[in-house]
Amino acid sequence: MLTPHSRAVLSVRSNAKRIAYILHRRLYHDESFGFRKPRDFALPDYSPAQLQNRIDNAPLMRYADSLRTHGHRAARIDPLDLLQREEVAALDPTRYGLIDTSQKYNVNGIIWTKPVGSSDADTDEYWSLSQIINHLRAVYVGRIAHEYMHSPSKTERLWFSHMLESLEPATTVLDDKGKTRIHKLLAESETFDQFLQLKFPNLKRYGLEGGESMIPALDTLFRVSAQAGVRHIVMGMPHRGRLNLLTGLLGYSSAALFHKIKGGSEIPEELGAGGDVISHLFASPSLEYGGAEPIKISLLPNPSHLEAVNPVALGKTRAKQYSLLKVSPDDCMLGDKAMCVQLHGDASFTGQGVVMEGLGLSNLPHFTSGGSVHIVVNIGYTTPASSARSSLYCSDIGKMINAPVLHVNGDYPEDVARAVEIAFKYRNYFRKDVIIDLLVYRRWGHNELDEPAFTQPLMYDAIRSRKSVPTLYEETLIVRNHYPARLHPYRVPFAGQRRDNGSVGARRPRGA
Repeated sequence: MLTPHSRAVLSVRSNAKRIAYILHRRLYHDESFGFRKPRDFALPDYSPAQLQNRIDNAPLMRYADSLRTHGHRAARIDPLDLLQREEVAALDPTRYGLIDTSQKYNVNGIIWTKPVGSSDADTDEYWSLSQIINHLRAVYVGRIAHEYMHSPSKTERLWFSHMLESLEPATTVLDDKGKTRIHKLLAESETFDQFLQLKFPNLKRYGLEGGESMIPALDTLFRVSAQAGVRHIVMGMPHRGRLNLLTGLLGYSSAALFHKIKGGSEIPEELGAGGDVISHLFASPSLEYGGAEPIKISLLPNPSHLEAVNPVALGKTRAKQYSLLKVSPDDCMLGDKAMCVQLHGDASFTGQGVVMEGLGLSNLPHFTSGGSVHIVVNIGYTTPASSARSSLYCSDIGKMINAPVLHVNGDYPEDVARAVEIAFKYRNYFRKDVIIDLLVYRRWGHNELDEPAFTQPLMYDAIRSRKSVPTLYEETLIVRNHYPARLHPYRVPFAGQRRDNGSVGARRPRGA
């Protein structure tokens, strides 16, 4: 028979085992399915000197914060210049008593002139009011509009302020080679669309004309990801520009595409299967971008149900990371080696509930993939935004998880590349979702077979009277003396024909 002492001992042992089991189970679940707790980090708080300067120059501090918060409302982000931008009273420095533009102010702790992590960030610097106004307006009221002040995290807000306001470039400074590559990608995309329109005028191709900046945006994202050590990118995207991406960056065989367009199948004939439509084609190439290893780009098959592929992309990214963590050192974190990239249309990003469901799961330990980069290809057609959604921007749904948003004018591909690099740096630092709202337009109808001017006559008057994005960028390079004369080095017959030594009538090569 057990004595009271024995019962007490057994009770303690039982409780100890239960506590150990609970702790083990908690740790097990924390480590399961590829999850590892992210690194803890925080930027230093304001120093006493910075706090005092913010008190002494409170009107200037309020003005700077107003530009960070409201600058996007006045930014020049619409390539067609049809978006009615309001006069934002909060951006007027005189409302804060800042009148004398020659007066000098100490900007320490108010404007962040040094990059993130700089050892000399706490240094007195004196700028005139005109310098301050010009600098902040160039950052926040230009062709990239930033929304990050809604974040409840002081570290994230400070990180963005440092990143954007630093006098030292926070992103890659494009050299002549980089500019030539952007022009090449733009021109090849346009030539591809024009070629298909000429040879297959009845094809529903969902072209990218007007939105060609999507291609250098993805090229930049692949490059910075590879250089940061990411080995796998899993992509979900709709039909808009899919063929341009496949035959361009992803190297899909143009002969195989033409074979498919002419009624053939992408599946070997001996299997007796019909295959899928061209807007659902996929590829998984490995690309070289100067990283330690090639980067694998997995563009998933696309269902016609908009946004349905995105949770599949999230799950595959998580599975990839899980398998990699098994053979990676303990300091390898979720998102180090695999990343999810989701492309959206502006209407579907707002209107499809699966987007909100994916965002709702994005930061949960057992569902997160380590942060996705969302690129909304915002062509804004047919239905005016005022009749299509209740929010100011199509990207506002992302604010449910406090995701930062970068709105960028697609007519300026160098700005697009910069916005993408900033977005990747945020994702890689915080392992959270980030949204790029790429404002472009659609030169033709939904699938090139309809007449869009019936529903948007003013918009299409503006579109048809303007030069294409590749032409505008080419002219910019000529003005900068990047090209010595008006040459068209990439405006040649569709490059894919040369790459495959094929023609429009070529049959699909065996095994393609």
